Amino acid sequence: MYFKSVRTLILMIVFLGILIGIQIKSPHQISVDGSFYTREIISNINKERTDLYQMTRKRRDLQKELESLKTRASRYNETIAQSKERLDELKMDLGFLDVAGEGIVMTISADDDRNLAFLMEDRKLLLILINELKGSGSEAISLNGQRITPISEVTLAGNHINVNSVAIAPPYEFKAIGNKSTLFENMENKSPIIDIIRRGFGLSVELEKTEEIYIDRADKFQFVEYISKGES
Repeated sequence: MYFKSVRTLILMIVFLGILIGIQIKSPHQISVDGSFYTREIISNINKERTDLYQMTRKRRDLQKELESLKTRASRYNETIAQSKERLDELKMDLGFLDVAGEGIVMTISADDDRNLAFLMEDRKLLLILINELKGSGSEAISLNGQRITPISEVTLAGNHINVNSVAIAPPYEFKAIGNKSTLFENMENKSPIIDIIRRGFGLSVELEKTEEIYIDRADKFQFVEYISKGES
């Protein structure tokens, strides 16, 4: 009787130890037959792992998109800068901007009372000189203070010359911005028209190199309305 009681007690102790061992097992080692509380913890851990993985992937995708946007923005900014530079060049060519730089001043005058307007118009001398200055590298030209642009007219109006619809009178003074040495050399020593003006018509043509010339913007503008870029 005594021994039966002892065996029963031992069996109960062993059984109780097994139950306690099951309860203190790690959640990662528990089987699907574990307690509800343990399975819920494991489920939450797995869900958090899944969410973290998805967030990591999303972060990586967003980083790639950000790099792509930076690249496109850089190209866009470069295009804008190039367009602005080209626009400034066009504004300068069309006479929309005041300009300054080195160049030459060329003055044509007569020692007598002749009306030079008729001679200049008849021989187109002023137009020829403008073209020679352009061909010699002038970046901006003015005639008696009037900016010469692609739409400027130099024409006889009565007994005087009009430039940009403004009357001018002798002496005729050209200002040309460009390399002063090149301009001076081409106009003084290589221009046949200046030689004709001096020798053939007895007029004075004086040229001077200048470190700083200021040419005002044009007072008359023509905006593009009817032309468009052609197909190449």
